[in-house]
Amino acid sequence: MKLWTTVLGRLGTVFIAISLALLLVSIIPQIQMFRSEGAGSLLPGGIRVVFNQPNLTPQEEVQLTVTVEGKATVYLLEMNLELQMVNGTFDYAFDVTDLQENSDLIIWEHEVENEEYKRSYTPTRLMNATIVVYNKPDSENAYFQYEVTLTSSLAPKEKVLTIAYFAAPIGIILAIPWLLNFWKQRKTKK
Repeated sequence: MKLWTTVLGRLGTVFIAISLALLLVSIIPQIQMFRSEGAGSLLPGGIRVVFNQPNLTPQEEVQLTVTVEGKATVYLLEMNLELQMVNGTFDYAFDVTDLQENSDLIIWEHEVENEEYKRSYTPTRLMNATIVVYNKPDSENAYFQYEVTLTSSLAPKEKVLTIAYFAAPIGIILAIPWLLNFWKQRKTKK
């Protein structure tokens, strides 16, 4: 019985140490890797790619702020767009009808009308990400301003905190009998 108490107690202290280490990792600030901002107008049926990132990892977070005067739809898509020569300039060749045929590419969409919209996204796996602002053909002209920030952290913060929050209580429960036994033995030696 004493051997199992010692083994479980030491295992509990390991869980506590891991939990504290993960809490410290979650405190380390994120590094801003990319920032883009701009403004523009969208004619009816117009589209604008504001962010395109291949290989977005779970350690990276995309933060988007869009202010729209008029009405537009903001999409986060799981796809990578390549620059192509379109009408004598380099641009992304993209058509919204692709979304209607492949709705599984849409991670989220939000219709914004005369307001500011903020959203952040951290992927759960390695993926491609593209943010698009689209004005429907039956809408009026829309004016928008955007800011996109890509930050990177040492580890995915939500996952690290979840593991830390579960590991600490489990570690304490496992370590209490061992610590009480250790304290009793030390008290009887005095």
